[in-house]
Amino acid sequence: MTLRVWAFDDDHACGYYRLKLPFAALRLAGHDAVSRHGWDEGCKDYPIVVGQRISRNAALPLWRRLRAGHKLVYETDDDVWSIDRTNVAAHITFDAEVMDAVDHAIQISHMVTVSTEPLAEVLRKRHDNVVVLPNHIDEGMFDIERPRRDRVTVGWAGGDSHLGDFVTIAEQLKRFFRRNPEVDFHNVGTDYRRPFRLPGRHTGWHQDIWDYYRTIDFDIGIAPLADTVFNRSKSAIKAMEYAALGIPVIASDREPYRPFVLDGVTGYLVRDEHEWGKRLYELVSDEAMRTEMGRKAKEHVAQWTIQRGWHQWDNAYRSLL
Repeated sequence: MTLRVWAFDDDHACGYYRLKLPFAALRLAGHDAVSRHGWDEGCKDYPIVVGQRISRNAALPLWRRLRAGHKLVYETDDDVWSIDRTNVAAHITFDAEVMDAVDHAIQISHMVTVSTEPLAEVLRKRHDNVVVLPNHIDEGMFDIERPRRDRVTVGWAGGDSHLGDFVTIAEQLKRFFRRNPEVDFHNVGTDYRRPFRLPGRHTGWHQDIWDYYRTIDFDIGIAPLADTVFNRSKSAIKAMEYAALGIPVIASDREPYRPFVLDGVTGYLVRDEHEWGKRLYELVSDEAMRTEMGRKAKEHVAQWTIQRGWHQWDNAYRSLL
């Protein structure tokens, strides 16, 4: 039976990974799956309607009215009840009024979908039907020819919300690049070079996610993550992106990365602060190791392509019918 489902996405990277990418896979499988940003009356013709991170009081009347005759799914991939103060914009945005709207929208819904099991634990305190749909990547990433440079490049990609994460590694990076001036640093997204006095290049965000992928010319990808309640619910998507491009990762030994990064095989998990410099030096000094780890990382992440995993969205939505 053809599945018919409509989604309102937030038009950012999480909208891509959580809705646009799996919905494209559903369409390729012959289902009628629509993902749009902003209100559209067309949603009323679909039995299942998904709302990503609904958080405005103005949206609640529409969401309540849709409940009559539709199955509603609330989609979220962040623990907005535990936002860190270093994530200034989000901390200001998710005030008491917004959080009240979030809780109300969740209560109205028939199902809540999340990206990780720790986040599911948070949401199960608010809803009795929570389903984990893990983040996946598109197998088309395997065909991207990563740009190569003369200098070994260490890279990081992230936005404003990762200030608290970047702080945990900034001093170690500064020391490493001071001791290894022949190594390049490429900072994609929010530019943290000036505030932390780091060398290297900067590339801003691209509107098209595939253009963003093609800017990643890292030989080594880093993924620092602060030890916070908010981060416990995050996914390993950054390491997955690196892996799909054949890039070994050095990541913080935190819950999001432990299930994905094979320590010493596809990259390294860092437990102590001093290990950042040590692991960076090991990979910078050994091209064969970088190549082999990158190859194994690419093989490993093949388990998490949406072409394999789209059935999880199909099964979750069908359970409502």
